[in-house]
Amino acid sequence: MVASLLALLIAAPAPACPPAALRAARFAPGEQLRFRLDALGADVGSFEVSVEIPQGADRARGALVLRSRAKTSAFVTTNLGRYEAFVAALVGPDLAAVRYREEIDEGDLHRSQEVEFPARDGKLHVDATKNGRAEPLDLDAGPGAREMLSALYLLRALPLRTGQPVCAEVYAARKMWRLEGAVGPREQIEGPLGRFPAVRVDLTAARADDASVKRSAHVWLTDDERRLPLAMVGDVKGKTIRAQLIEATGAGLKTASTKPERKTGAPRVGAAIGR
Repeated sequence: MVASLLALLIAAPAPACPPAALRAARFAPGEQLRFRLDALGADVGSFEVSVEIPQGADRARGALVLRSRAKTSAFVTTNLGRYEAFVAALVGPDLAAVRYREEIDEGDLHRSQEVEFPARDGKLHVDATKNGRAEPLDLDAGPGAREMLSALYLLRALPLRTGQPVCAEVYAARKMWRLEGAVGPREQIEGPLGRFPAVRVDLTAARADDASVKRSAHVWLTDDERRLPLAMVGDVKGKTIRAQLIEATGAGLKTASTKPERKTGAPRVGAAIGR
């Protein structure tokens, strides 16, 4: 569900993404964000992300653990089938990917993946299984490649200057992608938690092994030090999916149960699609 934020490594050789100075310390352990997912206004599921302190041997390898859970709504599960995903990503002090683990249940199908970073000798090895059967992968990737969950935090850590370029090589859905785009304009937007000044980030996605597979996505971040993702809109399996932040704990933002009074005159989240 979050793969709409990710993008292609084009088939022709592309310049490497320039390194950026990022700080994992920006994100405090204990932050928990919850999103509502909808397609054309219809509730399709939920998505949660949290920041934790590494435990055990992981303390020596990484600075933060990013966890997420995505699942379909009861209506979608009953009528179209169940989808549930659990993800854990270990990242370094500079938000560089260290390890990625994923468990997905889709109907009767169970998939798992574990990836160690960085890529070695131009290859990223993926220990993947399908219903318990090994399906390992070796994908072309550069030393700066990361996974999809840390890509969201990458956006939150970048300088939010209008025109600031975005570039990342990302692993998601058993493929390598190149994420490209730029920081867009400041906007006042209104969502489930109220009205906020925000910065829009416009992204383009295309797949490494098939340059014709392209996506577009937009992310709205609060225009302050928290850089909270208020909303994300993108294409997922041919449908436009919107994720709206409905609760933020440990992040200095009021929750949905105590949201600010609604003010009129601000554009609804997602109004910038197609600009």
